[in-house]
Amino acid sequence: MRRLGLFFIFSLGISLFTFLPLHTQAQSQEVLVLEVEGAVTPVMADYFQRGIDTAAATSATAVIIQLDTPGGLVDTTLEIMQSFHAAPVPVIVYISPKGAQAASAGSIITMAGHAAAMAPETVIGAASPVGQDGADLEETIFRKVSEDLKATVRNLTTERGEAATQLAEEMIDDARAVTAEEALEAGLIDVIAEDLPALLQQLDGTTVLVNNEPVVLETAAASVRELPMTSIEQLLFLLISPVLLGLLLTIGVQAILIELSSPGGWVAGLIGVLCIG
Repeated sequence: MRRLGLFFIFSLGISLFTFLPLHTQAQSQEVLVLEVEGAVTPVMADYFQRGIDTAAATSATAVIIQLDTPGGLVDTTLEIMQSFHAAPVPVIVYISPKGAQAASAGSIITMAGHAAAMAPETVIGAASPVGQDGADLEETIFRKVSEDLKATVRNLTTERGEAATQLAEEMIDDARAVTAEEALEAGLIDVIAEDLPALLQQLDGTTVLVNNEPVVLETAAASVRELPMTSIEQLLFLLISPVLLGLLLTIGVQAILIELSSPGGWVAGLIGVLCIG
């Protein structure tokens, strides 16, 4: 009887031992995909943070951000960079689809990922700082902001080698933009992937540092779970987009000019105030 009891305990121990690794592996075999197209705004930063939090809560193996952006706010870019660095799961930035770009602030966001990838026929760079209206900055301010950004990208590219760091600095100093092939040659990105399935295959087995700890990406057999923006996030993203704000400003100014040229009415003036306000 004692032998039978020992055998049962031993068998149970083996069962638990073999089950637990499989359970852990099953938890990790999912990647969370976020897709964003547009300017870098606080809404984007909140969306990325929600994705990271969701991935951590569900034990996802990685977060993949499919990025297509002309750039945006520096403060928001630095906030996104900090959220990537604090993430408990690997964050992979993938510039896609074909024809997409990670210009200006988008290039820094790409460098901030634990791994970086580009689809063919995409572009990264042109990160020279400009004003929110796209105008050139005053020389002293430009120099100060540029030096700060160059120090930032040097930190981000230290592990990628001298060629990657030099290219990153040229993106700021000279507004240089490069193709996926040029970025890969310089070591600024890890792979060029035709699409998401190709990306998962190519990054499988890659070691990245997450909170200074080496993590091996297990993506080849991972399932894909998309996490789109919520309706509220989409609305806010649209409302604070530079394109819409510029359009409202133009309409507002024109409406006020009409009101001033034809005093006595109130409709044009009201429209102008609402658009600008």
